[in-house]
Amino acid sequence: MSAIAHIKDDKVYLTNNIIIGKCAVKEVTGHECPSCGLTRSFVSISNGRFIKSINYNYAGLPLYLLVICQIINSSIFLFRKRYNLYISKFNTIFSVGICFIIIANWLLRILLK
Repeated sequence: MSAIAHIKDDKVYLTNNIIIGKCAVKEVTGHECPSCGLTRSFVSISNGRFIKSINYNYAGLPLYLLVICQIINSSIFLFRKRYNLYISKFNTIFSVGICFIIIANWLLRILLK
């Protein structure tokens, strides 16, 4: 979906409809949440705007790559139709990796402001 979406005025659009507006956490607290800008970052990556992606969220590119790896891993699982130890280990690493990247990104954004 991010490949066919576009960003205008910091809002994500799919065709002419807004799909992502402002972050509710940021609106209520005034502080960015750990995933603030992640959707805009993914859309920017899918549209080849890597620098803009980093400006939206530092964790966008690593998470995007992890999601692509997970899609490939899940596809292999579906075609093989059996569960093995490799897939279990990958899913664990994937989950821990996502948590680590999001928390590290959040801390980095707090420290740099």
